[in-house]
Amino acid sequence: MSLPDEALRKVLFELQNRLIENTRQLNTVKSQIQLKGREKRLAELTKRELTSLDKDTRTYKSVGKAFIRADIRDLTNELSNRVSKTETDLTTLDKSRKYLERNIDESSNGLREIVGARP
Repeated sequence: MSLPDEALRKVLFELQNRLIENTRQLNTVKSQIQLKGREKRLAELTKRELTSLDKDTRTYKSVGKAFIRADIRDLTNELSNRVSKTETDLTTLDKSRKYLERNIDESSNGLREIVGARP
């Protein structure tokens, strides 16, 4: 076996590993995007329901297995902060998704070039 074939095989192996790793990371990021989207929708729905209540309605906040009394304004502020944080997280995750998709495309194209270049 000649040296160029061995180098080509090594590059092919590295591209395959990078493709597999990036695909695994992309799947993880996509599931995180779904979870954050669900968390955001839940916070928005809860906030909407809280704003429809009277100001003197008793509200409670879950703390572990217990519930403690909380002011509607405090709960609404917490939910607004949660929505803002999840939006920021979703933006970051979307950037990661695009980066990983670009890496996967580059690795796939590199593999096609190597396979196509082989005699």
